[in-house]
Amino acid sequence: MIRKVHFKNFRCLRDVELTLEPLTVLVGPNSSGKTSVLEGLRPLSYDVPDFWRHDLTQHISIEWRYQDDTTRKITFGRSELPNSINAKRRQIQLGSHPTHKVQSLSLDLPTLRSENTLMVASRLNRTGDNLTNVFASLTRQQQSAVAKELCRLVPMFSDVDLQPTMEGRHRLRFQDRWNPDLWLAPKQVSDGTMLLLAFIVLQHQDPTPELITIEEPERALHPYLLDELIQMLRKMSTGEIGKKAVQVVLATHSAELLEYVRPEEVRFLTRSHEDGSVRVNQAATDTPNWRRVYETYNQSLGGIWLSGGLGGVPGA
Repeated sequence: MIRKVHFKNFRCLRDVELTLEPLTVLVGPNSSGKTSVLEGLRPLSYDVPDFWRHDLTQHISIEWRYQDDTTRKITFGRSELPNSINAKRRQIQLGSHPTHKVQSLSLDLPTLRSENTLMVASRLNRTGDNLTNVFASLTRQQQSAVAKELCRLVPMFSDVDLQPTMEGRHRLRFQDRWNPDLWLAPKQVSDGTMLLLAFIVLQHQDPTPELITIEEPERALHPYLLDELIQMLRKMSTGEIGKKAVQVVLATHSAELLEYVRPEEVRFLTRSHEDGSVRVNQAATDTPNWRRVYETYNQSLGGIWLSGGLGGVPGA
């Protein structure tokens, strides 16, 4: 697992060092640098415009330090970029881990509902457009486990299955709890149901990624389900569920989600008013002052964040 990552001159991350837990939550307002961090953690193929935002007389670097104290670093400067910004459609390949090791998710609700052309899919795509094929590629035992867990969390359903729609295509379907003859199409179930199904299948992927990054996982979820989701992701990060432990990094601007995470798991991102650089704060959980503040806010991490004292609040 990654213990620490250090960005220099990457997008808005001028000089940012970030420590990571098995489960880490990046919180901050829009354009606070959360997505830049997630992009810096994914396999390293970047569009040229990522590097035209700064004075490139200085080198750009990203360095990862792992739990075993081994490091990996990439560094490059202007001489390694195209000579003209007209080449902006080109990409720079900086070398990467094997593609299965990092999974970046920004799930799109319409595409989660997509019919799929039948093919094997062992891993969920970035937008989730292959969810049907990923579910279909699981073993029958895994499909049963996924359906059981979804129906526990959303008890309006009693099963999840697949349905052919035309030659070579199929879609998901959901069995009504009270009427076994009624099967609902993806467009007839809630956004939260589709998101939960996608999150549940993550633990059954093969090969298991080493790191999963997720943007705004809280969308469309009831607070009770947010709690369940965080517990599930934390168990994945410690190896309690799934084939092996997988590090998880979330990005959010939801104070509500913060009510279900531990203070030591959260990194608060904000932008400097002077130069726009990103700053990262972490709760000083081992100090008497923090303990007093935490009790004053009735152990509400979301309330403390919204107060502006930890950074990452627009205008604060």
